[in-house]
Amino acid sequence: MESKQISFNDHVIATDILFETKAAIKDLATAITESASEEIHTFLTKELRRAIDQHEKIYGFLQDRGRYDAYNVPQQLQKDIEYADYILDQYTNNSLQ
Repeated sequence: MESKQISFNDHVIATDILFETKAAIKDLATAITESASEEIHTFLTKELRRAIDQHEKIYGFLQDRGRYDAYNVPQQLQKDIEYADYILDQYTNNSLQ
């Protein structure tokens, strides 16, 4: 299966959304354990399920485009290094102009 391409900027945006969604999942899980009202507990549980679904979709989007591979850590680390090098090159080239 051939992966679809995604621009670097779209990758950054999707990754930011992925990280924010992950943070929301953690916050919602904590809030569920702290809620005393059954109504609030039910509401937060529904929101947690939605956040998990959103996280799965965003991760799938990035994985389908070859940006993430949670099951191949050495390959993922290499991709992360390449992205970091790309950003450093962009920063260096733009700051010299």
